[in-house]
Amino acid sequence: MKYYFQLQYQVFRRQIEDIGLPFLVGLLLFGLLYILLFAITIRAPQYTPWLLGYVSISLLYKLTNPNRVDFLKNIFTRQKFLITRCGENIACISPFIPIAIYGREWLLTILLITLSLIFTVISVRRVEIRSTPTPFRSSAFEFVIFFRRLWLLLLIGYALACISIYYGNINLPFVLLGIVMLMALGAYDIIEDEYIVWNNARSASGFIKNKIHMGCVQLSIIVMPLVLLLLLFGTSMFFWAILSWISGLLLLILVVLMKYAAYPRPVGITEAIACVIIVMMPLLVVVAYPYYYKKAVQNLEKYL
Repeated sequence: MKYYFQLQYQVFRRQIEDIGLPFLVGLLLFGLLYILLFAITIRAPQYTPWLLGYVSISLLYKLTNPNRVDFLKNIFTRQKFLITRCGENIACISPFIPIAIYGREWLLTILLITLSLIFTVISVRRVEIRSTPTPFRSSAFEFVIFFRRLWLLLLIGYALACISIYYGNINLPFVLLGIVMLMALGAYDIIEDEYIVWNNARSASGFIKNKIHMGCVQLSIIVMPLVLLLLLFGTSMFFWAILSWISGLLLLILVVLMKYAAYPRPVGITEAIACVIIVMMPLLVVVAYPYYYKKAVQNLEKYL
C-alpha cells in the first residue's frame, strides 16, 4: 500500500513535468491557486459551496474510474482496498475542509465528508446493471453510464431537497443542485473508443454541436426536478435556480469542448486548471469557447 501511494506521487510529478514545468514550480502554482480559492471564498462567500463542491466532486468522481477501481481490487485485499480508497477520498477533500470551516459552511463540511465515504462505498459495491432503465437516449452514453452508477445518489439528493423544503431550509436545495450538476458533468471523464467517434456520419463541427445539444438536454432532465422544487420557495428563488441551471449548461459546453480538444487522451491537469480559472473568472468564457471549439474541431477532423 505504501508503494502504491509512492507510485501515485511519481505519476502526479510526471504529469506536472510533462506540461513543461519544473515540479517545484508546479507545486507553487497549485499553492497560488489554493490561496486564490481561499481569497474568493472570503470576498464572495456565496460562491464557496459551488467552487468547493465542483473541485471536490470532480476529484472524487475521477477516482471512481471503473478500470482503476478494478485494478485496486485485484492488487489489494478487501481491507487494504477500503483503507486505500477512503484515504484517497479524504486526501481529495482535506484541502477544502479548512476553507469551508473558515467560511462557517458547516453543512458543506458535513456533505464533503459524507460524499467521500459514499464514494468509497460506491467503489466497493459498484453497480452497473445494464437493464436499469434510464430517461436518456443510448447515444448519450455518458449520462446513461452516469445514471446507472449513481441513480441511488440522485434519489437521495431529491429526497433531501424535498425534506429541506418541508422544513424551510433554502440553502440545501441549492447545494444539492450544484452537486448533482457537477456529478453529471463528471460523466465526461469517460473516453469513448476512436471507432465510436469515427462511426458518426457527421462533420467535426456537427459532432461537437450534437454532443453539446444532447448534453444540455440530458443535464436539464437531471436537474429539472430540483429546479421545480425550488419554485415552492417563491418566484425569487426560482429565478436563482434558473440562473444556476443556465450556469451548469454553460459549464457543460466548456467541459465538452475541453474533452474533445484533448481527445483521445483524458483531460489533463492543464485543462483542469484552466477550467477552475474560468469558473473563478467567468468572463474568460468569451475567449475560452472559441479557442477550445477550434481546437476540438481540428482534433476531431482526424477521426471523422
